[in-house]
Amino acid sequence: MNQHQVSPDHGPSAEPDADGNIINVTRADGHVAVVRFARPPSNYFSIPLITAIGGALEQVDADPDIHAIVLAAEGRNFCAGAELTQEHEEPEHIYAAAHRLFAIRKPIVAAVQGAAIGGGLGLTLVADFRVVAPSTRLAVNFVKIGIHPGFAITLLLPRVVGQQKAAELLYTGRRINGEEALRIGLADRLVEEGALFNTALTLARQIAENAPLAVEATRATLREGLLEDIRRQTDTEARKQHELRVTEDFAEGILAVQERRAGNWKRR
Repeated sequence: MNQHQVSPDHGPSAEPDADGNIINVTRADGHVAVVRFARPPSNYFSIPLITAIGGALEQVDADPDIHAIVLAAEGRNFCAGAELTQEHEEPEHIYAAAHRLFAIRKPIVAAVQGAAIGGGLGLTLVADFRVVAPSTRLAVNFVKIGIHPGFAITLLLPRVVGQQKAAELLYTGRRINGEEALRIGLADRLVEEGALFNTALTLARQIAENAPLAVEATRATLREGLLEDIRRQTDTEARKQHELRVTEDFAEGILAVQERRAGNWKRR
């Protein structure tokens, strides 16, 4: 087995790294790899987590015997968004890490349980397909904390659900469940939570049984120019996030979400 092959039995150590992230890469039977991540307790979105996921996906992408990928998370939530009690990370650093995920060539199926909020929903948009449960909760809630959306969500969400529905979700910041996600096209399969992983794996296997060069060429055509568009969009998102981060409304938004109340906005 060379350095670009994923072991059928185990991948990188499942021990936490210095930032508390756990990444485990395994080989499913057939030509499917599983990248499973955890950042206890709620898989909060962070630069180290996105960087670690990116490294694991790149490892799998380099293995010629892998044709498709399942992206999954341990724990109650897929990714519960940013941890608001922590110091805010520079968006440019987050997006530099994110670009690595969007550069992956092989199809990705995400098994999404619990919450996928803010950047966590953005992480699901890295995948080509999303499998959800009725209890899955998804939201792009940036406006509720007084900040501009990021992680190229303003580009990717309209591509998936259409401009009008994306605008509604982005302007209201409201949460939707798995049933609505399926109805609007944000999810591709709706199953009970206990069947999430196996359903994602089945879809990945259906993809992986086909000619990999043909699948990857088709995917590249469908996504032609997307990575360049993502880079331009995240540059714009980062600039607008910097502008809003210094406002009183942003500080109020963080406090309002922590206190589970509506914001008292000052427009400054």
